[in-house]
Amino acid sequence: MMSHHDFEHNQDDEWEENEEVAWNEADWQKFLRKSDKEVSRFISAYNKVRKQPNRLDAAAAIMGWHRDDWSSIDEIDLDEEEEEITRQVRPLELEDVRKMDPYTLHRHPVYVSATALFSYLRSSWEHLMTHNRVAPRSHLAWSYSSSLADAERHSIVAATCLDLGDFLLAVCHLKKAHSALNESMRINRMFCHQNSRILREYLEESDVRMHDLREIWIRIMQDCRK
Repeated sequence: MMSHHDFEHNQDDEWEENEEVAWNEADWQKFLRKSDKEVSRFISAYNKVRKQPNRLDAAAAIMGWHRDDWSSIDEIDLDEEEEEITRQVRPLELEDVRKMDPYTLHRHPVYVSATALFSYLRSSWEHLMTHNRVAPRSHLAWSYSSSLADAERHSIVAATCLDLGDFLLAVCHLKKAHSALNESMRINRMFCHQNSRILREYLEESDVRMHDLREIWIRIMQDCRK
C-alpha cells in the first residue's frame, strides 16, 4: 500500500522517469516465452554433448555459463587497472536500461538446468507409461511423481536462496532435493514394461539425468560450504 509520504513524492513527479521503465503484463509474458526458449536451449545443448563424460561442463560452456554463475558466491578480484576501468564506466542511459531484460530467477543456471532435466524425467516417464500394457501400481506411480515434484521444488527454492545470498539455507534445500531424488531413483526401478529393451533404455537415460542433477547440487553445496 502506498504511504502518504510516497503519494506526495509521486505528486511531485519525482518518479515519472522511473515509471517509464516498468514492464506491463505483455512485457512479462514475452519475457517468460524467452525463458522457456532458454530452457529448450539447455535441453538442446545437453543432448548434443550427453555422450561426453564432462557433459555438464560442456553444456554449460555452450550456454555461456561460468562456474561462479551456478552458486553466485565467488567474489570478483580486480587488479588496479581493472578497478580504474570500472571507475571510468559511464552509467547506463535510460534508453539502454529499457532495452535490457531484468534479472530474475528464470535466468539462474540452477533454475534453467533443473527445469530442463526434470521436464525430461516427467515426459519420458509419461511416454513410457502411455505405451505400457503393464499398468503401474497406483501407489508407485503416485510416490514417484510426488518424490520427483519434491526434488524439483527444493531445487528451485535452493536457486532462490542462492540468489538472495542465503547459501547455507540453499545447502539445506539441496540436501532435501537430493533425498527426494534418491527416492525417485529407487521407485523408478520398480516399474515394469512389456518391452525389456525400451525399459532398459528408459532407465539408462533417466539415470543419467538424475545423476547429473545430483552432480550439480553436490558441486553447489561444496561451493556454499567453502
